[in-house]
Amino acid sequence: MPRKPRSRESFRRFLASMEPAEPSETWTSAVGTGVIEEHAGARRQLRRGPLDVRVARRLAVTASLLVVGNGADTGLRDVPADRRAETWTCAEARYEGPGGTVEGPDWPTEPVYHAYEFESDDGRSMLLLDETC
Repeated sequence: MPRKPRSRESFRRFLASMEPAEPSETWTSAVGTGVIEEHAGARRQLRRGPLDVRVARRLAVTASLLVVGNGADTGLRDVPADRRAETWTCAEARYEGPGGTVEGPDWPTEPVYHAYEFESDDGRSMLLLDETC
């Protein structure tokens, strides 16, 4: 019958001598927290999402604000009113949310998109196109 291995006291001392690790930096997306603090002068909360492609298409035109976010990044890019149609056409071709189809080059060559609706305290809607590269 094999003997039980003897104590590894030197390894315990080695571990005890190590300094605690520094906490790693974590990025939390607006979708993950459900809140966008002070974007375009208002605090916004996640209302619903990921959206069906038909709902996202409608909101791309009717929402008070259209922004593009990048995955876990908290920076959002506003889309001017005259570029909304072009932005949505690009996103719709690579829409991975409900009802969408991803056309063109395979990921990660081009980003894929999901859409989320946020609402400000005063009721204005914002469509977030979340791109993942």
